[in-house]
Amino acid sequence: MLITDILSFNSAARPDKVAVICGERQFTFEEIARRTVRLANALRGLGVGKGDRVAVLGSNTAEYVEMVFAISMVGGVWVPLNFRLAPAELAFIVRDCGAATVLFTDDNHASASATRDLVPEVKNWVSIGANRTSAGVLDYDDLLRAGSETSIACPIDPADLFAVMYTSGTTGRPKGVMLPHDRFLSGTLLSSLGLKITENDVKLQVIPQFHAGGQIYQLSHLACGSTIVVCPRFEPELVLRLIESQPVTTVGLVPSMLIALLESPAVHRTDFSRLRRVMYGGSSIPEDRLARALELTQADFSQTYGQTEAGVLVSILDEADHRLGLKKNPEILRSCGRAILGYDIRLEGGGDLGEMHVRSSSLMSGYWGRADATASTLVDGWLLTGDVARRDDEGRFYIVDRKKDMIVSGGENIAPAEIEGVLSRHGDVLDVAVIGVPDDRWGEAVKALVVLRPGRAPQPKELTEFCRGSLGGYKIPKSIEFVDGLPRNASGKILKAQLRDPYWQGQERKV
Repeated sequence: MLITDILSFNSAARPDKVAVICGERQFTFEEIARRTVRLANALRGLGVGKGDRVAVLGSNTAEYVEMVFAISMVGGVWVPLNFRLAPAELAFIVRDCGAATVLFTDDNHASASATRDLVPEVKNWVSIGANRTSAGVLDYDDLLRAGSETSIACPIDPADLFAVMYTSGTTGRPKGVMLPHDRFLSGTLLSSLGLKITENDVKLQVIPQFHAGGQIYQLSHLACGSTIVVCPRFEPELVLRLIESQPVTTVGLVPSMLIALLESPAVHRTDFSRLRRVMYGGSSIPEDRLARALELTQADFSQTYGQTEAGVLVSILDEADHRLGLKKNPEILRSCGRAILGYDIRLEGGGDLGEMHVRSSSLMSGYWGRADATASTLVDGWLLTGDVARRDDEGRFYIVDRKKDMIVSGGENIAPAEIEGVLSRHGDVLDVAVIGVPDDRWGEAVKALVVLRPGRAPQPKELTEFCRGSLGGYKIPKSIEFVDGLPRNASGKILKAQLRDPYWQGQERKV
């Protein structure tokens, strides 16, 4: 089976059902299928063929749905780009995967233009919803109108690549996670079962469509024949307005989004009567905030845990456990739940505490061009997650620490080494270590511990401003502390755990 089977099945089984709502526009499954075929033919006309990587720099939009299917339909490989990255970071990914075509939404025009200057080898640039024209940039709607509705004949094997999704790595450079059709589709269908999705669901798509978690939520619902309501950007008032004005029954969020909604004055004026389920992932939510969210919405809550490398979701803390946690045992709310059907989770060493190892038919096939990283992450059919967890007597898992130095802030993976590399280029910085510290809203906040060169005395703001242009805004340290020195082991490696410990005292979950 292929990812495109999701579209072909639903366009035949429920052609007139609304598949996507985006602003004033609505598209049925049949309409999305026709538009996808036209786009696929247009991409083929640009020279996109089997195995070619196509990068997409897009905010949430209806077109993103058809782009993912169209790229797959011609045998291409979808490479999602995080629109929050700086041009230099985007250029690295485009160059690393060898993409010859980049599609971008017009609200990312400035970022795409700056990136384009850095990767002149890219052949095709396509703007979606363009209000401005640039020399050498094609218009998405023009391509769509010119595209044929003739069915695409492309011999695609289920083991062929569907996507290469880049995720931050502790080396400071993102790694491309290779996800074949059969593996990502397996993860999609298993997630559909775990989340109990039905064709009656109307899902508000708030998490970015480029995000592995956002895409698995979206495709899982489309696979079941659900309707997707696209939220173009996260703004609390906009999200609340869509929940009330559209027939939304389900919404997926990262914890920082949910907390922002609770803090919005509009939350008390919002009618949540149609909302039945709230899914969230990336980290747990403080008990008092969660209780308030349940009281306001009267919806069922499910927490999901996963990794891009796992393709994507691995465990779920379901609505029953949320109710039990709020009524009887708050400890449960710190759990990331039980393994989804189709996933095996074991703890390193075989006890009740250790690194989580995951086995499933949805695991990545490896990292793009990184055989060394693949070999150390996929071992004997198991994915070594780097997350240290414990397991309770009823099979729930609780993440307590992270083997790797990764910071997870607002659902985004952040590599400290990348930030350290930028800060170390500042003339006043002698040494630097970046760690994650507790944050009620974001889960973790980026903190830099800086050793200054003798006689230098910059203000913290000067260093944060120095990072702009080289790093996405969410990677820029929220706080900078000047220290006399950094602890290192005999081989010279900074002892990050020793630096983090004072900030995480009293926190059971150290991520």
